[in-house]
Amino acid sequence: MLPLRNVVSWTTLITGYVEAGDGETAIHCFDEMQHEAIAVDAVTLVCSLKACGMVGAKDKGQDIHADVARAGLENNLPIGSTLVDMYAKCGLLADAQKVFTGLPLRNVVSWTALIAGYTDHGHAKEALRCFDTMQREGVHPDAVTFVCSLKACGLMENVSKASEIHMQISRRGLERNLIVGSALVDMYAKCGFPRKARQVFDKLPIRDVVLWTALIAGYAEHGEPGEDALECLAEMQHDSVSPSSATYVCGLKACGNVGSTIKTQEIHVSVAKQGFERELLVGNALLDAYAKCGSLVEAHHVLDELHVRDVISWTALITGYSQLGQTWNVFDALERMVEENVKPNLATFVNVLNACNHAGLVDKGERYLESMFSSYALMPTVEHYTCVIDLLGRAGSVDRVVSMVERMPFHPGIVVWHAILGACRKWGNVYLGRHAFEHAIRLDEKDAASYIAMFNIYADASMHHEAHQIEAMRVEKQAFQLEKLNNRSLCII
Repeated sequence: MLPLRNVVSWTTLITGYVEAGDGETAIHCFDEMQHEAIAVDAVTLVCSLKACGMVGAKDKGQDIHADVARAGLENNLPIGSTLVDMYAKCGLLADAQKVFTGLPLRNVVSWTALIAGYTDHGHAKEALRCFDTMQREGVHPDAVTFVCSLKACGLMENVSKASEIHMQISRRGLERNLIVGSALVDMYAKCGFPRKARQVFDKLPIRDVVLWTALIAGYAEHGEPGEDALECLAEMQHDSVSPSSATYVCGLKACGNVGSTIKTQEIHVSVAKQGFERELLVGNALLDAYAKCGSLVEAHHVLDELHVRDVISWTALITGYSQLGQTWNVFDALERMVEENVKPNLATFVNVLNACNHAGLVDKGERYLESMFSSYALMPTVEHYTCVIDLLGRAGSVDRVVSMVERMPFHPGIVVWHAILGACRKWGNVYLGRHAFEHAIRLDEKDAASYIAMFNIYADASMHHEAHQIEAMRVEKQAFQLEKLNNRSLCII
């Protein structure tokens, strides 16, 4: 223990903890230093504010800000920039902007701190506005500024702006910088341009697991339809880069897109070897891939092996059963899910109601729709109501369809009216069909599907009623006028 501790020794200690990522201990040291009545200097304040930003200690940060103001150091550029950074990291963006605006001089550090704050808290438009203003004021972005701005472009899916920034990066010779290059790859991948991401990727001198995963994720989300992602995964392993659990999750998504049980099994073996099999995210991705491939036995086995099963796990299995028409397995899975105190979500019930629809289980479908609100406090969406309306329509329960439409907590959309038109054609209900048709074209007077459906309803009824034949001809004429207007072909069947 030092016999004498001064501002230099305390600041050195605080700096060490900050650089080691231990913000809590750094703040504790700052408090001890003040308790010993040792005057702080600008470096101490900068380090302590960094520590507050690291751990989100906004109250302590505000206390230090008050000390800064009392000492007349608010205009000190390093302290001012760190205050902006601290407030931004704590989510106090108005305070960050206020401090920033009050700075007599703004450099790349202070601008980047503000841009990073807006980006990290989802205010991408503000971040890009700051990026443009910064350059108009003659401050040149650095690598970190570019990274934050590219992240903002990704949040907005603003590829046009990102391309502008990419050109600046190329002119500055930063395209091969690993941090900037990684941000470019991630942004292009997330915005749905995996081939552009690949072009940047191929120029980078080092490709680590994070970079490979960003590229694979881009192909898995936007590839054709998943082969590119799986080829990248194989290439990555050939380059002796070990996939992370996140990489495997992306690869398994691609397997589900392709519908390849064999590829899923191959990844399953690798996942098991690396000990990722029972991680929830990986387990859910495995389960989902097997379910999408129609391999429900394997999917069920993965579910049984998971230590923790959440709503995503169960919904993936239920979706698989529903898509294969295994209606009673859907209900069994839902029952087991509820027994384990896992609350179904909206996606779960879409698949449960689809199962009822495919099996023609009208009463069961209505009960499940009712239970969404009464048992699980879920507000059914238009997709849920449309499914049950379609179910009722197929069963010929036209009166119940009308009653349900009247009870819906929102105005029916065009999809609902299409479902009703389909039911009216099946059961020959011209009156309700006309009602649905009028509502549909009120929502979209150029909706070709509504004209076709109404024509077919009248045409089917015309053999029994001459007036319906006339109406069919009138709707057909309207449909062909619409065809001429839209310059596209309508198929009246």
